Amino acid sequence: MRQQCVTSVKKNRKKLQNKDFISVVLLCDSPGYRMKSYGPIPLITINNERLIDIQISIIESAFPNCEIILCLGFDAEKIYKYIRSKHGNKNIRIVENQLYDISNSCESLRLSLNNIYNDKILICDGNLLLNDEIFCKIDDYIHESFVMIESKPSNTLEVGLNIENNNVAHFSFGAKKVWSEIFFLKGKKMIETLKRTIVNYENKNRFVFEALNEIIQMHHKFSIIENDSTIIKINNIKTYHNLSRT
Repeated sequence: MRQQCVTSVKKNRKKLQNKDFISVVLLCDSPGYRMKSYGPIPLITINNERLIDIQISIIESAFPNCEIILCLGFDAEKIYKYIRSKHGNKNIRIVENQLYDISNSCESLRLSLNNIYNDKILICDGNLLLNDEIFCKIDDYIHESFVMIESKPSNTLEVGLNIENNNVAHFSFGAKKVWSEIFFLKGKKMIETLKRTIVNYENKNRFVFEALNEIIQMHHKFSIIENDSTIIKINNIKTYHNLSRT
């Protein structure tokens, strides 16, 4: 499995043609189920490379003109020191969710959006093992808000969605189409609507897809990109051990 998903950060990757300035958010606040003894997930090693190095390399290759925002929670100081020593010369900002253990991804997203002044924002779960092909279709969709879905079944991604007229109708667990936990916000109106939705205190413990459902009900639309490659979400010991053995 790993040979299909993991590539060396030294590989020359195809850059996208779009030169728009893109803000890329990695929500890296969660320690993963029973994974605290392994340290923060961004620093785990896969095929002799740290997960965060793989992610940064793929993002920078896909988007020549970008900034990366890392929203940290568990073991934030350890990740911060690593980023500063390894990637200190890059356009990377650190945002810390100090309430990560009593909040959820909506709070981490709120903090991240409050630190971005751009109107083109790509948000990814920070536990995703990305691959070289994951962003290859984005050039055709960068003018609108979209979500990414998997073309194949997934054992590590749990949230799905229903589709209507090639737009997202509703996110939920167990839906037929699997959400890749990647989405793109285009335009100030869409971004401000999402920020207003997640600013309330009661939303701190909600998942991001629940907030997306709210703004969909307000008639904001997300188109669909289908991912034909394979991504894996590393959020538990079993998944990590399976990667380590392959």
